[in-house]
Amino acid sequence: MHYLVITTGSCGNCYIFSTGRDTIIIDDGVTYKKITEQMAAHEIDRSTIRALFLTHLHPDHSKGVGALQRKLGIPVYISSVSRERNESILLKQKIEMDGIITYEFGETVSVPGFDVCPFPTSHDSDGSSGYAFEAEGNRFFLMTDTGVIPEAAWSLARGARVKFVESNYDARMLESGSYPPFLKARIRGSYGHLSNDVAMDFAKCTAERGDSLYFVHLSANNNTPGIVRELAKSEIPSGIFCKVCERGEMFEGFLDGKEDY
Repeated sequence: MHYLVITTGSCGNCYIFSTGRDTIIIDDGVTYKKITEQMAAHEIDRSTIRALFLTHLHPDHSKGVGALQRKLGIPVYISSVSRERNESILLKQKIEMDGIITYEFGETVSVPGFDVCPFPTSHDSDGSSGYAFEAEGNRFFLMTDTGVIPEAAWSLARGARVKFVESNYDARMLESGSYPPFLKARIRGSYGHLSNDVAMDFAKCTAERGDSLYFVHLSANNNTPGIVRELAKSEIPSGIFCKVCERGEMFEGFLDGKEDY
């Protein structure tokens, strides 16, 4: 399995997973040019894309969807709740309505090469989702933009060999920073984002030796990669690969032993 973090953070989010024969994308908050150029540079043929799954409809996760639909005709999967409650946003972002396929939480969505299990997250975007999925006998997990850890996430993350977990803000930086009180409350609230401490505790409790952990969606103003790295170093047991994906960073990974443990 070959995977790319095209970028992560408020500047945009996009994750690509490919078996070589089949490829899925989770979120597209980048330009059509950027996503296709990065795929070509890393030898992932765009003709293998089978589906795009959206976590939610904030622009840093979805602003590139319409262009990708029009250029490549890719089906877009979102929760039925997101489709029903966000029609104005879908129209504003020029996402093709007839190219949307909805799912219910708890059901398994099968596309060529992948079995995907969406689960509800807690964010200020109706119907927001996280994803656990299986490909080539290996399990993966991605959870970003949630104010609390969803109950379903615990069991879905256990057994996933590769996990992407939001580690958005450092609580001390947020409280002492320049954001107005309403914005601080939104970020640390139950429909906001995960703090480093909460993310690290979740990762520590669900990871096993040989797993790969990626900490993503770091705030540019209320966090630093160094803080997250130090926490991971002190909290995550040895034998688990940890990578902090910096804001805007591109990263390539493999599930075939190429990670450096």
